[in-house]
Amino acid sequence: MTEAEESKGLEGGGGIVVVQFQEEHSAGVELLQHECYPTLAAHEKINARQALEQARAFPQGQTVAIDVKENKVVGMNTGLLLDFDFEHPNHTFQEVTGNLLFSTHDPEGDYYYGGDICVHPDYRRKGIGSKLYESRKDVVRKLNRKGIIAGGMLTGFHKYADSMSVEDYVEKVVAGSLVDPTLTFQLKCGFEVKAVLKDYIEDASCRNCAALIFWEYPAFVKDKDKDKDKGKQQLK
Repeated sequence: MTEAEESKGLEGGGGIVVVQFQEEHSAGVELLQHECYPTLAAHEKINARQALEQARAFPQGQTVAIDVKENKVVGMNTGLLLDFDFEHPNHTFQEVTGNLLFSTHDPEGDYYYGGDICVHPDYRRKGIGSKLYESRKDVVRKLNRKGIIAGGMLTGFHKYADSMSVEDYVEKVVAGSLVDPTLTFQLKCGFEVKAVLKDYIEDASCRNCAALIFWEYPAFVKDKDKDKDKGKQQLK
């Protein structure tokens, strides 16, 4: 986020602001996870302790949407920096997040990996989700990273899982002939699908599947010195 956004927050409409996560938000984050993900396995939900660890690993990458009047966490975004091999994309949510503790965060990583974005059911369709995605993009812009990667849960797939493969489902969602509650919105936010991830996360609504999505930062400036340093590290 920019300095102005860090101090004032991003307006989300209806008295909602998006601000950087602080310690006092941790209990609200844990509650929000349960309110947003009724079918998600317990070990896949972020609890208060894990939220604090994520913020310690990468403070800039964690944001929350606050209902100012109610002083309530109604949306959240988590993420970390890492390098990524698109030629070998398979991974799980637990692996990439270090069991939700962000021990996998690399300050020099080329990409922002989105851990989770969610909005309380009572606050959806108010522009909050868009603001949370914008907070991710702001991190990428400020730190000059190549883009955003995430595993987008295919939360509508369970309705079609008995009649088509997950690959066919994603293809139809991308084409616009089917609507997925999560992926369709992510496509509208400028993301593209790079792969299908099976056994990514334990959740009945998506049959454990996700779409690997990517948003490329168009103004990325290549750092030649950084590339050289990475090359030296790989040779060691």
